[in-house]
Amino acid sequence: MRKKLNFNGMMYFIAVIEAGSVSGAARMLGVSKSVISKAIIELEASLQTDLLIRTSKQLLPTRAGEVFYRRCTSGVEAIETAFLDTRHHGAIPQGDLHVLANAAYGRYIVLPVVHAFAARYPSCKISFSLADDVSDSKMTWFDVAIRTRPFSDPALHVRRIGGYRRHLVIGRDYYDQVGPIETFEQVSRLPFIGYVDLADKDGWRLTSASREPRTIGMRPHLSLGPINLILESVLAGQGCSILPDFLYDHPAVAPMLQKILPDWSAEDGDILAYTYPTRQRSAAVRLFIDWMTCVAHGLPFPV
Repeated sequence: MRKKLNFNGMMYFIAVIEAGSVSGAARMLGVSKSVISKAIIELEASLQTDLLIRTSKQLLPTRAGEVFYRRCTSGVEAIETAFLDTRHHGAIPQGDLHVLANAAYGRYIVLPVVHAFAARYPSCKISFSLADDVSDSKMTWFDVAIRTRPFSDPALHVRRIGGYRRHLVIGRDYYDQVGPIETFEQVSRLPFIGYVDLADKDGWRLTSASREPRTIGMRPHLSLGPINLILESVLAGQGCSILPDFLYDHPAVAPMLQKILPDWSAEDGDILAYTYPTRQRSAAVRLFIDWMTCVAHGLPFPV
């Protein structure tokens, strides 16, 4: 059995820190000052440490109080999220839903989900935008961001919803001109299309189930971004490149592409869903992430 915790004292302590005084916390919570003071004294006794420095003019947290406050507030946020997620479980998505995604993954994978979601839930008003390089202004714009590259903001809540593989590919028309291509030496003679944001990358590590890993150091004759431009250039016969499977396996482009050395694959990547932990996670956000998870795993949308 878990030890009984003084949750009232914890909530009163948080209120005192945020209000700056016992009287301010009492006004905010609608209780008497004596109730708050007694609860905090009992909380300090149970923790066997002082949480507040009491002076004639103000209350300040001790070092232990600062640590306790940070941990309590993160716990309260988790509890609030649990309540909101439970409240919205089974609810009909409605209201505004702002979605952000990478250019390529958004164009080929997320956009069809947006169309289907809007058709299923007409009461939900969806705003959808594509961006690879995200400005500070767009970082606060979305309710959910679907990314194939991680954000660096530690304040965001991230969930891995799937993954993808990468392979060397070439346009099928170009392959018919220069193929067959069956060795790394033949690959090294092909013009390579690289990524602008990976200009400092020394090479690509390729792995095979039955052989030792190989690193190919191909110097790009073109460096492009975003990845949509790389795909278009590969299709136009400008060279080969390494592309993710959500592009080269997509029905719209798969007939026009040819894998090179199909037994070898480059580094895997993650498909990530980002939300703001301090925002209310609506039914629309929760369900949209569930839909994207189904797509990432090749499953039908939930009913």
